[in-house]
Amino acid sequence: MKKFFLLFVVFGFLAVSSADATEYVIDKAHSTIGFSIKHMVTMVRGNFKDFDGTFSFDEKKPGAGKVKVTIQTASINTNNEGRDKHLQTPDFFDGAKYPTLTFVSKKVTANGDKQYKVVGDLTMRGATKPVTLDVEYLGADAFMDMDGVGFSATAKIDRRDFGLSMGQDKMTAAKNLMVGNDVNITLDIAGTSKASMEKMKKKQKEKAAEKK
Repeated sequence: MKKFFLLFVVFGFLAVSSADATEYVIDKAHSTIGFSIKHMVTMVRGNFKDFDGTFSFDEKKPGAGKVKVTIQTASINTNNEGRDKHLQTPDFFDGAKYPTLTFVSKKVTANGDKQYKVVGDLTMRGATKPVTLDVEYLGADAFMDMDGVGFSATAKIDRRDFGLSMGQDKMTAAKNLMVGNDVNITLDIAGTSKASMEKMKKKQKEKAAEKK
């Protein structure tokens, strides 16, 4: 009985701890997933138009936070149609074989006032590597009964770690220098709480029922 009671207390504590972190859905209309990479003597910037994700957050207990994001590689946009098509080939994303990129957090820690480190696994082109996001909490607000929060984050990866080699085995060393290896990632993320979204859906159903 004592062992059963201890297990009950432990699981109960874990349930309460996880419940403290509010769950959010990424608001795509107010979020941007962008990147920049050196091309010859300048920087090329782009973004992904199609993505979705969820995260949980509690400012007092950052360790309870979790993040999961999925990005559609075909939605890449660098303001150059020919380049965007090239990025879908086996030289880079090989989008036909690997249509998505994913990021799943493993650890969230505070790193100063409203600053956090989010360590997780980034999977791209079939390769999974650890990536650390430097995150800034921008604040919370409520608009028309919708509870939201905002974050800004940055990270840097080496494209070669994920097989985005641009056919380096077929090119000369000089041509390899046309595209840089470091990719700078920038995230501006707005989230809407799942609870407020459910309330909004309920109100919409009630209004629809009243009209019938």
